[in-house]
Amino acid sequence: MSQQRLQTNADSFLRKANRELAGLYVPMMNSLWKVITTGEFRYVKQCEQDEQAYQEALASPVLRERAEYWLNRPGLPADQERQLQVLQAEMAEHRMEADERQAAASLWNDLHYTIGTFRAEAGGTLLSEQAVRVLMRRLKDGRQRKQIWQAGMRLGELTAPKLLELVKLRNRAARRLGYDDYFAMKLETAGIGLDKLTELIRQIRGGLDFAYREVKCGIDLELADRFHIARSEVRSWHYTHPFFQTHDAMEEPLAAGADEMADKVSGWLLERGFDLSAVIRKADLAERPGKGQANCCLNLDRSRDIRMSCNLSPDTKGLAVLLHETGHALFEQELDPSLPFLLRQPAHPFLSEGAALLLERLAWDAEWREGLLGGQPEADVRSDQERFRKETLVRLYWTLTLVEFEKQLYANPDQPLNGLWWDLVEDVQGIPRPAEWDYPYWAAKAHLSTLPVYYYNYLLGEAAASQFQHTLQIRFKEWHGKEALQHLRKEVFRPGASASWRELLAAGTSQDLTPLFLIRQLQG
Repeated sequence: MSQQRLQTNADSFLRKANRELAGLYVPMMNSLWKVITTGEFRYVKQCEQDEQAYQEALASPVLRERAEYWLNRPGLPADQERQLQVLQAEMAEHRMEADERQAAASLWNDLHYTIGTFRAEAGGTLLSEQAVRVLMRRLKDGRQRKQIWQAGMRLGELTAPKLLELVKLRNRAARRLGYDDYFAMKLETAGIGLDKLTELIRQIRGGLDFAYREVKCGIDLELADRFHIARSEVRSWHYTHPFFQTHDAMEEPLAAGADEMADKVSGWLLERGFDLSAVIRKADLAERPGKGQANCCLNLDRSRDIRMSCNLSPDTKGLAVLLHETGHALFEQELDPSLPFLLRQPAHPFLSEGAALLLERLAWDAEWREGLLGGQPEADVRSDQERFRKETLVRLYWTLTLVEFEKQLYANPDQPLNGLWWDLVEDVQGIPRPAEWDYPYWAAKAHLSTLPVYYYNYLLGEAAASQFQHTLQIRFKEWHGKEALQHLRKEVFRPGASASWRELLAAGTSQDLTPLFLIRQLQG
């Protein structure tokens, strides 16, 4: 076969694959959006059907054989080879038997519905996740705090059995493909590898354990004083977040409500050459009954139908959430529209998380907030920097805890997981287990169910955000100026998955992923 004919035939195969997958992807994402924003069970079942159709297409033996055939043909152009590599990675996740895929889809959707509609019951009152967090910031009675904390953690008892079924189903499929488990498979097919993640974690802990312990000691002393207890008596329910995922309340009220905040952020981006007005108009920003409690950004068609669902509060925390999801939306909107469906997505999710976490950092800048929303800055630059440092250390060590737990969960889901959870919480976060520890509190973390093997992207994203920030500040003198953000657009956002994450990170920052900039930023 001539080289030209070879390329023409491969192109024909890829065009058909892109068209068919896109046709199934859009209804699936629309159904998911309805599940998230309404919580209605009819959409759960529809989403299950749509998801199953998409997964069956990716699991097709014919598609797999054709993709492998073309991957093994030398001389294909780089864009065709890249599409085939991305397709192969996406197919790997769905190499289950038909009954396994159906069971997995049903379990995932049931878990998504359970989590989205769960409300903690305390004192005869049903509390949303947002309400629980407000109470955890404000209540001074230790007994009441513990009751509310336990009420929120009861979600774990509802989700753990089905989550474990799902973990075992995924592991069976991954092992048939020659991987140790599903966690290892997800990392390998995403081009990360367990060794890379392990080394990153080793460097972070080696560089920041002392700084984290120092910060946490200060927080524990404040809590001990506030609740009139010994520092050794501080437990999970004394912190402002049930998992100690965050600490700084960021409750400074803002004059602007959710819609005005969104309009202001949209206007700020427009000044830098990014028009997100259409995304902002479609955004679902307010909390309401039935709506999912997680904040998210979905690109429903891997094109221009980008949706943000947030539960925004009229304070700096709400602004941080808005900026984070806007960072994802910005990445999605700036993808090159001429790319084929398979490549019209971030080269790796952690690059999108890096962009989102980078933009979120503006919420810690009092001068920037004043310029955006007016009013007086609530803190000086040094104070803001220290608050950012403390908050990021708290979030980082929570992330390390969950990533390590999920890795060990997939390595052996039959081990005593409740004990494993508290072993890691004590070792990494430094929080002693309560007397009543032998419950699946870990399963109350929604990401373990709804976004499997995703949390490590926040870890890599924090490192990437600091790497972006350092590079842009050095090159352009203002990391969030027009030239700096346009540089990210050109080198990292626009190419999508047409190149590997390593190539794009090198183009954007002139080096491979490293946690050194994050470590320097947080050492203090």
